[in-house]
Amino acid sequence: MLLPNQIITDLDAALLATGEDVTLRRITKVAGNPVIKDVVCRAAVRSVSADEIVGTIAQNDLRVIISPTQIMLAAWPGADEGTPAGSAVDQRLPRATDKMVIQGKERQVKVSKPVFVAGTWVRCNLVVAG
Repeated sequence: MLLPNQIITDLDAALLATGEDVTLRRITKVAGNPVIKDVVCRAAVRSVSADEIVGTIAQNDLRVIISPTQIMLAAWPGADEGTPAGSAVDQRLPRATDKMVIQGKERQVKVSKPVFVAGTWVRCNLVVAG
């Protein structure tokens, strides 16, 4: 079995070779004013397949795979004032209220499924509005 750091290293190499840069964006409020928090991530971006079109997933939506590497290096999103103190949710994990800029177009994250191996976050599978 591969160790989590090897899984991340392998994913990073694959994304570097065949992926593209996207921007993960979270909009928070500080003192009532919107603050945009961005991080550029390497990603595999693909159209959803016919068998994935169910519920709120539409034909023009996109499947996106990202590594945690750029998020961790940037310490994204930083302090999140919209999060209750003591929250058990890791604020670095992408969530459905986030946006993603793909090929210059801002899109809505619809589904975020982080993948953990031995308690370590190794990748995130997302569905993003097309």
